[in-house]
Amino acid sequence: MRSILSKCLITSICLLSSTHALIGQKSRFNSGIIAGLNFSELEGKEVTDYFGLNAGLLGTARLTKHTQFSMEILFSQNGEYILPDYYPALEYGSIWLNHIEVPFHFDVLIGLFERDEFYDWHLNFGMAYTRLLSYNVESINKLNVDDQIIYGNKEAMLLQVGTTYMFTKSFGLNFKASLPIRIDGLSWTLAARAVYMID
Repeated sequence: MRSILSKCLITSICLLSSTHALIGQKSRFNSGIIAGLNFSELEGKEVTDYFGLNAGLLGTARLTKHTQFSMEILFSQNGEYILPDYYPALEYGSIWLNHIEVPFHFDVLIGLFERDEFYDWHLNFGMAYTRLLSYNVESINKLNVDDQIIYGNKEAMLLQVGTTYMFTKSFGLNFKASLPIRIDGLSWTLAARAVYMID
């Protein structure tokens, strides 16, 4: 699976690089920075019990007047993406699950209030590959239990839906929901993120 990850990284670097190579053309390709927070339940309580960073790079390729393809490379914390094969039955305190997340999505561009210079409302539909990089888990008594947690599989594929509102051509807010394709025992992870597109 490392080869898949390497291919994703190379593809996204090429996508982001091509933006600047084609900057003289009419913005068919674009790139940006995206940063915000994940919200998930992890322990089966409330969806917003645990939060973590969701940040990285974004690349877009315009397909038609009202559609584009987008790809992101993210550092993503505390997403409810996978389940361990074993974890101790205790009351948990601090949980940090560090993932790499690579979403691919198809965007529908709608001119809600702006349509002359840019389309301000985007609807996002796609999938994401994720891999658990590391984790740090403590009980409510601040006892580290990393060595008691066993992960057999550290990878997952997610279904994702979202929406982005661009206040200007460069700045917007994105909200998305992610659900693992293998959903047994897992729930939605929500994310709220700021988007900055580089002209």
